[in-house]
Amino acid sequence: MTKLPEELEIAPGRTLTLRELDPGDMLDLIEAGGTATAGAAASTWLSYAQMVCSVRAVNGVPVQMPVTKDEIRDLARRIGNDGIMLLQPFFFDADSQQDAVLDTAKN
Repeated sequence: MTKLPEELEIAPGRTLTLRELDPGDMLDLIEAGGTATAGAAASTWLSYAQMVCSVRAVNGVPVQMPVTKDEIRDLARRIGNDGIMLLQPFFFDADSQQDAVLDTAKN
């Protein structure tokens, strides 16, 4: 993963504040993922969840580190499609994105 910018502007007046997850955060993320981290798509789920959980504020409003799958999903929805599209280049190269989509489709 490359160095994350401190902030991304999704649209005028809509921003995401970012922070790279540390090893402790990753352990918390694995625990929060529960069964999602044990299946065939575990690495894809963890990579995507890591990207979502790197968001520490939406429009300047702080976001706590999610502790459940539902909270991770809710944060992903707050980030929205536009935010996810802007985050992806920092976490996935074009080839790995295509591979992840194909692997998920196979399962």
